[in-house]
Amino acid sequence: MPDKNPLHRLSARGETRLVFDTLRQVIPGTEVICIFVNGGQSSHVEPLETFATATGEGALETIQARVGQWFESGSSTSSFSLSIDGVEWGVLAEPIRVEIDAAVGALVVARQGKAWSKRERALSRTFADLLSHVTSLNVREGVLRHQQRLDELVSSVAVKLMSGSSQNRRELLDWTTRELAMFLGSDVAFLRRHDHARGLSIFEASWPVRDEIPDPDPLGEVPFDADPIFEALWSLKEPYLTGAQDATDEFVDRVERATEGLTPITGAAVPLMMGDVTWGVLGFMYNEPQQWSQGEVNALQAVAAMIVHLQARIDAEERIVHNANHDELTGLPNRRALIEELNRRLSNHRDVAVMLIDLDRFKIMNDYLGHANGDRLLITMADRIRTSIRTGDFAARLGGDEFVFLVDRAHSEMEALASAYRILEVIAKPVEISGQTMNHTASVGIVLAQPGLNGVEMLSRADVAMYTAKTRGRNRAIVFDGDLHSAVDERSQMELMLREAIDTGGLRLHFQPEVDLTSGKLLAVESLVRWQHPTRGLLAASEFITVAEETGLVTNLGRWVFAEACRQLGLWQRDYPALEFVVRVNMSPADFKMGDLVEFVEGCLARYGVPGRRLCVEITEYAVVDDPEQTARILRGFRALGVEIALDDFGTGFASMTELKNLPVDFLKLDMSFVRGVARDPFDRAIVDAIIRLGRALGKEIIAEGVESTEIVSGLLELGCHRGQGYLISKPVAAEGLAGLLGDGATLRSLLSVAPAADVSWEDRRW
Repeated sequence: MPDKNPLHRLSARGETRLVFDTLRQVIPGTEVICIFVNGGQSSHVEPLETFATATGEGALETIQARVGQWFESGSSTSSFSLSIDGVEWGVLAEPIRVEIDAAVGALVVARQGKAWSKRERALSRTFADLLSHVTSLNVREGVLRHQQRLDELVSSVAVKLMSGSSQNRRELLDWTTRELAMFLGSDVAFLRRHDHARGLSIFEASWPVRDEIPDPDPLGEVPFDADPIFEALWSLKEPYLTGAQDATDEFVDRVERATEGLTPITGAAVPLMMGDVTWGVLGFMYNEPQQWSQGEVNALQAVAAMIVHLQARIDAEERIVHNANHDELTGLPNRRALIEELNRRLSNHRDVAVMLIDLDRFKIMNDYLGHANGDRLLITMADRIRTSIRTGDFAARLGGDEFVFLVDRAHSEMEALASAYRILEVIAKPVEISGQTMNHTASVGIVLAQPGLNGVEMLSRADVAMYTAKTRGRNRAIVFDGDLHSAVDERSQMELMLREAIDTGGLRLHFQPEVDLTSGKLLAVESLVRWQHPTRGLLAASEFITVAEETGLVTNLGRWVFAEACRQLGLWQRDYPALEFVVRVNMSPADFKMGDLVEFVEGCLARYGVPGRRLCVEITEYAVVDDPEQTARILRGFRALGVEIALDDFGTGFASMTELKNLPVDFLKLDMSFVRGVARDPFDRAIVDAIIRLGRALGKEIIAEGVESTEIVSGLLELGCHRGQGYLISKPVAAEGLAGLLGDGATLRSLLSVAPAADVSWEDRRW
């Protein structure tokens, strides 16, 4: 903080002594020259610099008292006489002012007997004016210097907090409170957050660090109604800078017990505002009176805003990570988290059984009840499974009406079957939905861990056992054994047929439009693969993509899709030369392990005569995480060809901000799990808003997937996202199905009048 009285700086630099020496020369016979500073209390002044002859030293105390009275009266230039030990003294007192009105001290000249001449009075006034001018300059310099240090402090905090994450959050908050306390000279700096649901103010960080914390901690969790101070902090909206007269006995006692005797005399608090809600407070306590400048208050408000921003970012990141590993509807771990957990247990040689649970006739029930009530049924079943498992067991939802239950330390088929039938009993209990009571059953497939089996293989075998349970009448559990092994062969048969379809033209390509949500103009089409199965008809990707991924055929599949997309683009380019829409093609993480990927893409562009700028490659965050350097190198190769890059399903993976910053990505595609809730879920809306802002900051455009209602369109436009695709706009259609749109100038004029379409699986949307 700036000096409390700027005259101290003049004295420290020797400037006041120079004035004294000059005055003694120009005003002969002077016995006392003194600079008094305003002591901050009524009629109280303190000597800063003094010259006195032997006679004058005895007069100083009387002169000081008289000048104090003069200060209290608010007089300007004064000349008065004093009788000291029977001797008359003449005193000249000139105020030393900062700027215009603020008197910070006085220049006093005194001697015995002799009256003051006009010249001497003028000299005294001139030197006082000189001191006033120099003091004012020092004050301005001090304010500027202090503001510069404040700016540097805010900048250093900003840089530090930019690296914040949930892992180093505590360390950063401790560092911030320490830096602020040391800069502002506070005895204590602290940060507290509010738990409005429980009505508590909760300790987060403080400086100095308390070595011995009482148990229970008087400052750990404090009810807002504990005393008026905490009650005021609950809904604090503006900086709180009074403090001294407001500290109650309860508050002082609480602080003294928690800090080994600190008695707060004054304090200050700045609210941490998250929207309209006071998320917490950043506070300071002093053992002596304290004054605050507006610059300091502004700096604290800036730091408070940065802390809130850090917390909001951490909350959003944690939600993204949670969503990446948990099912949105039920809150159970999802397939990705399940595979990781299962493989971890297998690597630790734990005895584990996998139970794949599929609700019987759920589709019929879902159509009968309606999708909303169907979701309620799934939530109920998920809660029952979650609350029925033992310590050490693990429950997850694969998707749809499929759940998985890992039975820990399952040593035999009998133990696993016993757990399965216990779950079936729980599932079969009556459920009341929309005033109707109904019973539901399930089919369970079980597989026990065996040497050489990985998690995916166990799930595959459990899937075979589950379907066997359904064919045998449902509401039962079947253990995978040798008799079911032939079913695995059928899966192998699908692999062979899929391989043949790739080689002999059994695949088809459909395209889903992406439009400008404000105008309906076609911006791009996403290429999605279908399989014309010889006996089952046209299959969506969801029915065979898992087999392709598990068998390694996904790279062959991906190359067919890319080549076919380029071929079709070449035809569109010939038939509609004025249209400049882009064709997007998905690439799997497996594609990026192929060393000739860039050469393959370049060859396709040349073969079909299409420019790279008309193509966009879509990748997922998993491709980035798997091998960031290899991925970046390949993407730079694409960029050199003019091909655009989109990061698909953004927000569901684990690509770090550093990796994203370094990748040559043009677009971020908002995952539909967030887009669906943008109009009704404040958390989803906050995530979408954060991703849009992030994209804008990084110079990347945002595309929303899963646009299925006009409410979603409105929500996206409000947040600044203008690109979208989804069933509201169009289902994926064959190339000939786009002829009408392309012939109409590539503008979808009925964008907002199309009714939402039925749901479709994630794999189907992706491929």
